[in-house]
Amino acid sequence: MASLVLGGGMTRAQDALRSALSLAPVIAPTQTTPVDLRPDRPHLGPVQLTLGAYAGLEFNDNVNSSQLDPQSDLLLRGGVSAGLFWPATTQSDLRFGSSFGYVHYLKNSQYDHLEVGPNSALSWAIGFDDGTITFFDQFSYSQQVLAESAIAGLATFPRFNNTVGTRVDWLPDRWALEAGYSHNDSFSDSSQFQYLNSSSEYFFARGGWRFAETTQAGLEASSSFTSYQLASQPGNYSVSFGPYADWQITESLRASLRGGPVIYVFDSPPSSSQGKTLDAYYLGFEVSQRLSDFLSHRLSIQRDVRQGLNQGSSYIQELTANYSVSFSLTQRITIGTGITYEQGTQPFETAISTPFGTLLFLTVEDYDRYGETLSASWQATEKLAATLALNHWLRDSNIKANGYTVNSLSLNVTFTF
Repeated sequence: MASLVLGGGMTRAQDALRSALSLAPVIAPTQTTPVDLRPDRPHLGPVQLTLGAYAGLEFNDNVNSSQLDPQSDLLLRGGVSAGLFWPATTQSDLRFGSSFGYVHYLKNSQYDHLEVGPNSALSWAIGFDDGTITFFDQFSYSQQVLAESAIAGLATFPRFNNTVGTRVDWLPDRWALEAGYSHNDSFSDSSQFQYLNSSSEYFFARGGWRFAETTQAGLEASSSFTSYQLASQPGNYSVSFGPYADWQITESLRASLRGGPVIYVFDSPPSSSQGKTLDAYYLGFEVSQRLSDFLSHRLSIQRDVRQGLNQGSSYIQELTANYSVSFSLTQRITIGTGITYEQGTQPFETAISTPFGTLLFLTVEDYDRYGETLSASWQATEKLAATLALNHWLRDSNIKANGYTVNSLSLNVTFTF
């Protein structure tokens, strides 16, 4: 859980590119060995199954992310995970994986909620000469507030996301070509956040030259079209393009770099003070290194533009820097630590009705957020693992009462059948 929260900025970019990058590890092939159909392994005919369960508890001293009235609570969570892998033919396979759980607050039971893991996806991959075409449906449901640095003063932020689409990966000779299209639906089951209910179309393309098997450079472009159900959020479309490079410098050192301009055009009313267009840029830099068999570290710096999350906010511009270290004490015990810094800007537009008409007032929030984590994981057996994590978050804002300090201590246990 600590790595999910502090690592959330890894794949941030404008909407279409962010979606393509975040989906890649979820739907990418992971099966490198034949299906294991031994009697002691879960399977249904030729379909290999994975089944698991998880449970955890967390003490949080500020579950409502409030600066003026923090509430502490003990959270209990539990759920199951399931997956399948079916090599339907010699050139195609079907994969599914998901986790479903429930979170209970001992003191504030009104915050109880379900959760569906962000890695939940169904994909069908069909191979052809030097390439693969993949059809997918990725879905998630979360109420985590700390996963979004742009919001404050909330205990839950319920949002369901579903992305369905297709992408093609083609490797002719030394070229690496990729193109994809997906449709995203995002909505909330709470009336408080229904202003965010939206539909989006994402387009993504990339072409590069492979200097080596894991080293390439080229150009990438993306575009998105977003429409909201309510007029309080402006519909928009965006375009971005720029160079990228993935470089396997040594066997233990890897770096990636991307960046370029991004343009948003909003369907804002003529009276809006936020403007019709936004000219900005995105940037992504990441370097990871395994210093030894026991020690590894990673540095990530991202600058992105994305859809606004607060009512009346059309966009968020944010810079995120993250550094993490992992150290293996033994083959079964690993400790890790990480720090995160986020700096963002977002406009708020508030409408006030007067006898002379509706007046719009614009406020721009500048915020900074700092995060620290310390964790220890123990692989007790082949099937049983546990993680203990301590997290600290501090948010500062130029808007009064929009800051907070959150400390949490969590213990999570997973079991694979």
